[in-house]
Amino acid sequence: MHRGKLLALVLTSLTISAHAAEGTYFKFNELLKADSAEELVDPGVKLYWGTQPTPDFPEVARPDVYTRSSISMSPFGGSKRHCVEAFEKTLKAMIEDARSRGYDAVTNIRAMRDGKPSDDPVGFSCKPGYKTTEVPLTSSFAMTSAAVQRVAEAEERSSNLPARPPSAGAIFLPLEPILTSPEAKAILGPDIKAYWGIKAPEYNQRYGPDEYSDDADIGKLRSEEACKQAVLKTLTSMVQEAKTRHYDSIVKIRSFLGEQFAPIATDVECQLGKKTASVTLKFSLASKR
Repeated sequence: MHRGKLLALVLTSLTISAHAAEGTYFKFNELLKADSAEELVDPGVKLYWGTQPTPDFPEVARPDVYTRSSISMSPFGGSKRHCVEAFEKTLKAMIEDARSRGYDAVTNIRAMRDGKPSDDPVGFSCKPGYKTTEVPLTSSFAMTSAAVQRVAEAEERSSNLPARPPSAGAIFLPLEPILTSPEAKAILGPDIKAYWGIKAPEYNQRYGPDEYSDDADIGKLRSEEACKQAVLKTLTSMVQEAKTRHYDSIVKIRSFLGEQFAPIATDVECQLGKKTASVTLKFSLASKR
């Protein structure tokens, strides 16, 4: 009798655990009412969920997917709390990335389902994982006219920087001879175009800005040649990113060593160490009109 009661308790416990692990439906508007979610919202980045009407933005980026996770330390696995936490982490990453790239709106926010944007514009189902629970969200960043103007003004200021000497141990070199060299043309190939400085052709979609860094062994190379090789290695990574994301142009390539632009927009600042030369380039990916 005692053994039968124990078995019944075990079966009941397993049934409850299995039921708790089933998918739970969450509505975006209800999740956003939580204090923890309200703290994530940035007044400078407006959110548009699903089919919510949007203004006519002058620039809208391609859709992208963000995924963050919540970890369960419980021996019984994840719970609804982990779904909420994963959702909030994903939303936070999306908002922070939009802000850092100069966008002031995020549109058509939806959950992902089976690797595709969900048809449900108002919520999502989440089944907690045993250890890790993920909630992927897809959206498109957008710019209002005010944001476009702010970016243009910032670029104008960065193109008129006061003269300064190179950072300690660094040298300035013109970018054009490097990016028009036969080696650079081979890296770019026939499908990718590169534009340095603040000028760029008309485009209808953009991704960025982003930063890439790389270095080259100096060895017996002259300083200028080592710096050139560092730029070419960085360019190789940039081209690979453009191909992966299906863009045809790399625009507004600027030196950004030590998180500061070179005073001349078409120069690259190259750090010379004992064994390596290193550069950092800031750029955006674009598809031309």
